[in-house]
Amino acid sequence: MNSILQILKDLSQNPIFIIPILVAIITQGIKGLIRSLQEKKFLWRAFFEWGGMPSSHSALVVSLSLIIGIKEGFNSTLYILSMFFAGIVIADAIGVRLAIEEQAKVINKIIQKELKDPELKEIYLKESTGHTPIEAITGGIIGLILARVIYYTFFVK
Repeated sequence: MNSILQILKDLSQNPIFIIPILVAIITQGIKGLIRSLQEKKFLWRAFFEWGGMPSSHSALVVSLSLIIGIKEGFNSTLYILSMFFAGIVIADAIGVRLAIEEQAKVINKIIQKELKDPELKEIYLKESTGHTPIEAITGGIIGLILARVIYYTFFVK
């Protein structure tokens, strides 16, 4: 039990662990506020949804890469690996997940208009799962800014 507490203490003091988590939570909060303002009512679910402006996934992986670069060096193998990881996550959010979103919209329309089976009419596929390029880029910029501010405010003595 003592070693688990030590691991948690060590992780809580490691900027490579803590900062991306904080960045993702803050970015998700920004997304929830934006959606609530757009709908002109407070939407709890908007704080937990995938897709939309800004991309918290992009913010997380960009902040992770930046902090690894600052701590380990921008020429380190770990930093380069994190950059490839970030690129894959962002490309997935823009490409694959956005394509799934578009397909879900079409399938939902077909189900509602064409199918006669009442059980199938109750099916509704989630339509907000991906990101447009601007949502992903905005998330990345937020990740860069927040990671830098948090790191130099709380972790540099």
